[in-house]
Amino acid sequence: MPEQNFELDHQQALHTLKQNLPSDNDLDAMVNIFKAFGDMTRVKIILALAETPLSVGEIADTLDMSQSSISHQLSILKQLNLVSNARRGRNIHYRLSDQHIITIFNQTKEHIIEDENDY
Repeated sequence: MPEQNFELDHQQALHTLKQNLPSDNDLDAMVNIFKAFGDMTRVKIILALAETPLSVGEIADTLDMSQSSISHQLSILKQLNLVSNARRGRNIHYRLSDQHIITIFNQTKEHIIEDENDY
């Protein structure tokens, strides 16, 4: 009898899984965000913007990179709605679009620390 209950529970779990899978469009958006996180420069920009809104020049100075390189990376992050911008006087300042982004980074950091402690 317990085997039959397991099979019923398992079939229900498979049915629920199939119903709850994100759409291909949503999965594509998720993959693109993870691709953006796969670039060290973009990760550095995100971490810098987690501290305070910054202009392109300020980010370039902080990361010791060219403004054109930073602008290119910011445009990718902006297309993915990971950063937004606002004009402040003559400068445009960038900031994270929301706190979900830094939550992902914090959880990743916790995962790394947890893995290090397992060894």
